[in-house]
Amino acid sequence: MTLLNKLLFLKPVLSRLSRLLNRRQKILMLFMLFFILSFSLVETIGISAIMPFISVVSDTSLLEDGLYKKAFDLFNFKSPESFIILFGICILIFYIFRGIYSIFLTYSTKRYSNSIYKYYSKKAFKINLSIPYRVYAQKNSAELMHSIFNETSDIGNTVFSFLHICTELFTILMVYILIVVLNWKMTLVITVILLVIIIIILSYLTRINSIQGKIKFTTSRKMHRILKESLGNIKFVKLKGNEDDIIKTYNNVLELNTKSELITNVLGAMPKSILESLGFSFLVGVVVFIVFLFNDASMVIPIISMYALALYRILPSIHRMLQEINKIIYVEETIKKVYENMNQSYDIEGSELVNFNKNIRLENISFRYITGGDVINNISLEINRGEKIAFTGESGGGKSTLIDIITGIHKPDSGTVYIDDVSLSNDNIRCWRKKIGYIPQSIYLFDGTVAENVSFGSEYNEEKLKTALVKANIWDFLAQKEGINTKVGDGGIQLSGGQQQRICIARAIYDDPEILVLDEATSALDNDTEQKIMDEIYSVSANKTLIVIAHRLSTVERCDRRIIIEKGRILEK
Repeated sequence: MTLLNKLLFLKPVLSRLSRLLNRRQKILMLFMLFFILSFSLVETIGISAIMPFISVVSDTSLLEDGLYKKAFDLFNFKSPESFIILFGICILIFYIFRGIYSIFLTYSTKRYSNSIYKYYSKKAFKINLSIPYRVYAQKNSAELMHSIFNETSDIGNTVFSFLHICTELFTILMVYILIVVLNWKMTLVITVILLVIIIIILSYLTRINSIQGKIKFTTSRKMHRILKESLGNIKFVKLKGNEDDIIKTYNNVLELNTKSELITNVLGAMPKSILESLGFSFLVGVVVFIVFLFNDASMVIPIISMYALALYRILPSIHRMLQEINKIIYVEETIKKVYENMNQSYDIEGSELVNFNKNIRLENISFRYITGGDVINNISLEINRGEKIAFTGESGGGKSTLIDIITGIHKPDSGTVYIDDVSLSNDNIRCWRKKIGYIPQSIYLFDGTVAENVSFGSEYNEEKLKTALVKANIWDFLAQKEGINTKVGDGGIQLSGGQQQRICIARAIYDDPEILVLDEATSALDNDTEQKIMDEIYSVSANKTLIVIAHRLSTVERCDRRIIIEKGRILEK
């Protein structure tokens, strides 16, 4: 990628950004650009008013001729002093207006960029909740969280940077036109000098920022991954005693991350010092040269003052513009990943009504994961409403995958799932899933109350909560503590394994599902606890369809049918 592309069009970041923004956001951006252009005009008027004011203050005889005299006569001033006072008051009022406009513009641009961040963070979250589960299973959850929360913020920040560049660019152009009209020869000399410096600076900074941006992107994701993996396996870490090794790895990544930011920040501050030093040195040099030639600089004082004021406004604008350009280049890799994330395929699911009065029927179902290899191979099966069905067989035989197909988590590569002779599809999948209560092998309880964990994802209802907890045989325990407001701790750490499982049962039956699914839900429990849990499950599923995956025969001995699955095929029904 050439410097010209980066400087003029900031490709490929802005091209991806343009494709990301929707029609409404683009229209709002046009309004923002109008406000920015108006502000640049206000800035130029503010600067151009200073030179006439200084000129009149320095030499009141100017009021005797030209535009000054016309203005003096139009408002019928009595003395030069009254003209100067009113002129000064008008400039003060104008600058107060400029300040208010500046605050309004900053607020508007930041609010606009924040709205874009919120929109894309929400959209990224929605997309990642809607992608096929087999695709989701290939992703790293720490990187997904970082992408949804942190990386999408760079879209809003990039939009803000772009608008900030436009603000400074419009202001520079208008002030530049002003000083060209004032003295085009001197302006041309200053332009050539500053342009050469800017090209040299950008050539250097662009290359470095692009490299550092990729380092920042990689290390940020890796830091989140190390934190999630270590804190999520804290017991294992403590037992192995390898805290120092993990901290050392984290510190090495952190060093690269902070070094990348340091380099970018230091280089970002360089242009301001260079441009200001050279720009104002040039003006001082002009004054010294004129004094040396003519022994009198009074004739150029107003012009020099105007140039000093213009440069005082232009140079910081150039610096800020370069900073924003570098910020955009810095997040090039991040925007690329966000763009890919936003354009990945995902399922659009509906809630068309599907009734379950007779049976679930699987016809010639086959399924394979992205990594390859058939997991389910041409299975046909019928489960009647109210039946208690057990799936057993060797580990890796396809039991859990088959259950995921029945519940609609996975979609088969071939074959069809029928619910009362209605094929399961994206149109009715949400309605079907709501009929299912799921109790997994790996229990996930977040750091909140029992009420929050049980009602998770559903409408809060205290009576339903207590009913579910009573049925799950854990209410007596909770009543001795803080009831439904009992804290469970992160990962359910404040509860025993059996108590965690009962909370999970309460969550599964909270919405009174028609089907209850146990995916090796008691495999980690001892025999006595498992027996008690299964008694409770059979009790709450008395009038429901029950589907159980288990290895222990004692777990499934009360089921109506036992189906053995090995290597993706049914061996026995």
